[in-house]
Amino acid sequence: MTKHQYYYKPKNGKRGRKKTTTVTTTCGVVDNDVVVSEIEKIQSDPDTNYGYTKMTFELKTRGFYINKKKVYSLMKANGLLKAKNKTTPKNYAKYRKILPEKPLEILEMDIKFVWIEEYKRHAAILTIIDTFTRYVLYYYVSFSIKKHDVKKCWEYVIINHLQGYVNPGESIHIEVRNDNDKRFSAKLVQEYFAENFLNQVFTHPYTPQENGHIESFHAILSEHLNRFNFWSIQELMQNLELFYEKYNNKRIHSSIAYLTPCDFWNLWDKNLIEKITNYKMRKTKFKLKIDYQEVKKHTGNNEPEVASLHNKSHLKGAPLIRQKEKVSADSTLNIRSKKSPSVVHCDANI
Repeated sequence: MTKHQYYYKPKNGKRGRKKTTTVTTTCGVVDNDVVVSEIEKIQSDPDTNYGYTKMTFELKTRGFYINKKKVYSLMKANGLLKAKNKTTPKNYAKYRKILPEKPLEILEMDIKFVWIEEYKRHAAILTIIDTFTRYVLYYYVSFSIKKHDVKKCWEYVIINHLQGYVNPGESIHIEVRNDNDKRFSAKLVQEYFAENFLNQVFTHPYTPQENGHIESFHAILSEHLNRFNFWSIQELMQNLELFYEKYNNKRIHSSIAYLTPCDFWNLWDKNLIEKITNYKMRKTKFKLKIDYQEVKKHTGNNEPEVASLHNKSHLKGAPLIRQKEKVSADSTLNIRSKKSPSVVHCDANI
């Protein structure tokens, strides 16, 4: 035992220095009650009803030599502290590499910006993609995308994809991944997902790997768009309409057995795709059970059913009027059924 331990005698009361009862000002020393009265006077005006941090600087400009700790202590003791701002809690991603077991189990969305020369500003493209099939379920183009637009986009996905694909009584966990964009984390959007039993998951800051499928799609989209200069948003819309149709129905992907998203989804529903999952490495591979020469035999010509460009009833939650026609720059918003996936196009809000 050391000497100071042997002779140490504990003292009563709290540790540390005692709280001061006075405050120094440019005119002299005043009691704490004077400071409290000044704080109450400042807070009596709704426009200057500050918290303890701003109140500290306000008192300093009025001649008080005081720090934040002292102001916080006085305001807490007298019940003058403001309530903390409530933030909507977020559910963050647990895994960077996701392993969906079936279509429409894990969906991702993100926004990309494209420069428009006519108005010297960027247009925004919101894309919603299925991570299992790499199929684009919906896209939306506009100069400005608000939280209400995000909700309307998901209304279409729920009505025309999720409700049609999930069988009655079937239990399925649907996860929606997105970054921390204010439009995605808005209370309106989070409550809408909760009401429709969709589990919204946010990626951690500076980790695009957790939203890798949509980021990979944006790389493909950027490579395509970099070849063009767009004067108007109408030119961009026409270009995107053909691109999304080609992406879903013509462009093959190495990650889905070198098939197009549309063919892959069709063949998966027919149990012609074998899934091999390495849970330790969190990797999934797909193998075709038939010869590639027989793919078209099982998928057909894949002519999509599309809706009229002028039909905007889906934005109000009403089902689309279906009509059969070939995809061109004049067509938009195709409906996908469980048996035959089709390309999805969206009109723009100019």
